[in-house]
Amino acid sequence: MVAIREYRDADIPICARLYYDTVININARDYTPEQIKAWSPEVWPDSFWRERFQRAHKVFIAEIENNIVGFSEYHADGHVDTFYVHHEHQGQGIGKRLMQRIEQEAAQTGVKKLYLEASITGRPRFARMGFAIVGEEVKEYRGAIFCQALMEKQLAP
Repeated sequence: MVAIREYRDADIPICARLYYDTVININARDYTPEQIKAWSPEVWPDSFWRERFQRAHKVFIAEIENNIVGFSEYHADGHVDTFYVHHEHQGQGIGKRLMQRIEQEAAQTGVKKLYLEASITGRPRFARMGFAIVGEEVKEYRGAIFCQALMEKQLAP
């Protein structure tokens, strides 16, 4: 059973490792070694994540039996960011549960649309959750070029 809760500072080291492991084990299927090295060259320090999470409206943690298996940032304007599911727990409905919690938060605050920038890897998953591609952007990040899909989901009134 997947439980979703808000993050605590004690979660940061686990989220940092989960992010790194997911990028090098899952996203590496769709990206070059140079892109992966630019994206996640190391496990980012706790200070990086603490500062990042403080800028988010909410950070949601997915757990199975008190083990963190996913996380995502949600911003008050409907922006979904850093949506990651542990590389050993892909395809178990964890992302779906995380997104349901984000949609619940959006409904409580009157947000009518969610939006995100999806990686090549994430596009099909977000499409299954009801997101549609509305554009693309090319970004240079630490010397590597990435093409992201701009995706949106209109929420029911």
